[in-house]
Amino acid sequence: MPLPNNGLIAETNRQYYEGAQGFIANGTQTSFTTTFDTNLVFGSYNPTAANYALNNFKLYTSPTGYAESWAEYTSAYTVAGNTITLNATLSAGTYIVVQLKVLTGGYYGDPEVPGSYAFGNTVEDNYRSYSYITLDDVVNNFMIAYVGNGKLIGSAKKTDVIFHAKRSLQEFSYDVLKSVKSQELTIPPNLSVVIPQDYVNYVRMSWIDWHGVKHIIYPTNNLTIDPSETPVQDDHGVPVQDDFNSNIEGSSITEERWKDHNGGYASYDLDAFAGDWRNGDQWIQSTWYGRKY
Repeated sequence: MPLPNNGLIAETNRQYYEGAQGFIANGTQTSFTTTFDTNLVFGSYNPTAANYALNNFKLYTSPTGYAESWAEYTSAYTVAGNTITLNATLSAGTYIVVQLKVLTGGYYGDPEVPGSYAFGNTVEDNYRSYSYITLDDVVNNFMIAYVGNGKLIGSAKKTDVIFHAKRSLQEFSYDVLKSVKSQELTIPPNLSVVIPQDYVNYVRMSWIDWHGVKHIIYPTNNLTIDPSETPVQDDHGVPVQDDFNSNIEGSSITEERWKDHNGGYASYDLDAFAGDWRNGDQWIQSTWYGRKY
């Protein structure tokens, strides 16, 4: 069970969604330090070497940063800690990306070169691990730090500690879960999207019809929404980042549809008996409105 801890959020949008971090060469710099929550594992820079398979990342460069222009960097480099040091200087303005290995292979590589994408399962927990601490860790840390001879608590059952840890989460949520954000996302064919890195719990979920009208899964008197974030998504429904590692913001489908629908005018009225809703002077049957799907 995750414990919300927004103070631990340090990764950029690109690190969170892609498992990647970007840099831009200045013409003299040869070292680049990653700040992933996952440490780099290095075996070799040479794809033909046996130890190359030990790497949990791949290194890519591009002269423009555009799609289809990325190529895996296979010249000599070394890794110390999370710092990558190239044996050569890249031209100023060259884009560099460190892509941790993921099941999808990431976004960088050459479609014409088999195996150039960063396939692997090293950071499959990236979507939820770096910004949270597990309840198991909370309980184990408490047992080590506070329970035992000469410590604050001489003796305690672990099951009792687990009970109070879960109860504390309930109390904690009463005061903390007050901040509400909204995102407009398009559901991809696989019917799955990545939740934001600062997600704690959902307040409500809605779907938007062709008129830009919001349909909430439980009854409400509001017809539409004004999303605070409208990230651009790829074919898998994952938000896309710009050169500064932030989500690319697109236009709101909700707002466009709402504006185009009758000049933005619509009224809502629940029939006490039929449960219909009215758009202007037209009644529309909606006995399914607000039901689960």
